[in-house]
Amino acid sequence: MPELTVSMPAYNSSKFIDEAIESVLRQEGVDFELIVVDDGSEDNTVELVRSFKDPRIRLITNKKNMGIAYCHNVVIDESKSPFITHVDSDDLVLPGAFQKMMDMIKSSPNLGQVHCNYYVIDENGRRIKDSSRKPDMDYKRELLVRGGVMNHLRTYRKELFDVAGKFDENLKYSIDTEMALRIIDKYDIKLVTESLYCRRLHKGNASQSLRFKELRFWFQRLLFSRRLLESKKILFPREKQYKLSRLMILGLYCALRFKTFRNLITILRQ
Repeated sequence: MPELTVSMPAYNSSKFIDEAIESVLRQEGVDFELIVVDDGSEDNTVELVRSFKDPRIRLITNKKNMGIAYCHNVVIDESKSPFITHVDSDDLVLPGAFQKMMDMIKSSPNLGQVHCNYYVIDENGRRIKDSSRKPDMDYKRELLVRGGVMNHLRTYRKELFDVAGKFDENLKYSIDTEMALRIIDKYDIKLVTESLYCRRLHKGNASQSLRFKELRFWFQRLLFSRRLLESKKILFPREKQYKLSRLMILGLYCALRFKTFRNLITILRQ
């Protein structure tokens, strides 16, 4: 039984998935399997995955597009490993990433999730910028205020899904944020400060082309945070320092300020 299962949902990913898979297969020091879930692709994604003859790869195909949360839940059901990590089908994992993530999450039984810093690359793999977080983040606060504080290579202790539940298949985006709220209510989350991942920006990114993205994310975060609190799936927003209404108002301010700043930059570039 492998120690780690790598979850890679894929939808019309033929342009980049071979590079993503190759970056996973190059990982050393961890016994892992890679489960690719093709989510009803209409291109040759399935053929590209099947062209790899590595026995560590398993391909599961959905008859129709079901969404990324459904794909992750399929992997949770199929995995026999004690840990699961998520890799997007258009991104790259840097050498040594799995080993360092596993070393971190195994350092404490209270750690439910770890993530890492990363680089942003363009369609051709050129580095655009470095994206980093601080290791001393108050996740309870920041998840409510800003939402997207989870970096893109995420490793989970599988047992937490029995406690916190699986991914919400009704959500179209912010799926990892909603899950992280349930995790941080019962476990710790920790950052590996080294950049171990390359996130690729391109026109096909699921949320990249959304209009008013920050406001959409804020509104959806408000809705599912209220729902989680009312259903008692999370309890920490009842604490004084994490009062939901106050932090969501602060989150709205941050979203509006972000949109205004982006509009100003656009005007100055014209």
